[in-house]
Amino acid sequence: MKNLKQIALVAFAIFSTQFYAQTKTGAVTYEMTMPDNEEMAATGSNTIKISFNEKSSATQIDMMGGMISIKTITLDKNNAKDTRMLMDMMGQKYEVTGESGGFGNSDVASLKDAESVTYDKKDTKEILGYKCYKAVVKMAGGTTSNFYVTEAIATQGKADDKIKLSGFPLEIEVNSEKGKIIMLATAFDKAPTVTCFTVPEGYEKVTQEKLQKKLGGQ
Repeated sequence: MKNLKQIALVAFAIFSTQFYAQTKTGAVTYEMTMPDNEEMAATGSNTIKISFNEKSSATQIDMMGGMISIKTITLDKNNAKDTRMLMDMMGQKYEVTGESGGFGNSDVASLKDAESVTYDKKDTKEILGYKCYKAVVKMAGGTTSNFYVTEAIATQGKADDKIKLSGFPLEIEVNSEKGKIIMLATAFDKAPTVTCFTVPEGYEKVTQEKLQKKLGGQ
């Protein structure tokens, strides 16, 4: 179980990256798999949903059919400190207070740590009816991440991005310390739900330090 919690945090870190906050409005649901991790393969359904509008964003990861859930809500995308982090570990519900940068700003796949991007528009595939082509991003640590992006879903750059993808990613393959992580978009809605940016009741407020202790120091 400890490893599953670690994997959930790694997956969350991947989706706390710049390119999702760059799109105007919508909600994308991804299926997440880790073919090199036997424990992950045995957990069943694992999904990630990214919701966003011009001001706010929310990222939710559900593992083991929803038994483990991690969600962040950023009310103002221009203010990273204005982020709420919620965790539900088999009914144990926590809201992280204070800065949650240790979870939300990992460099696992952040474009802030990218050195270059190379496009191969001959390598294409259709995902959710959108034509996508391959983008290979070289990271500062020497690893590479593969994206299949579509220009049909609008993106807009941010001043502090090291690189800017030319389209929105609908398939992502990242090499992490826990093994290869693959995310494939399974649904795209042009408008997020009204409640996705609100914090529900019933969560115990804890500091990040206290949460780490509750999760066994991981």
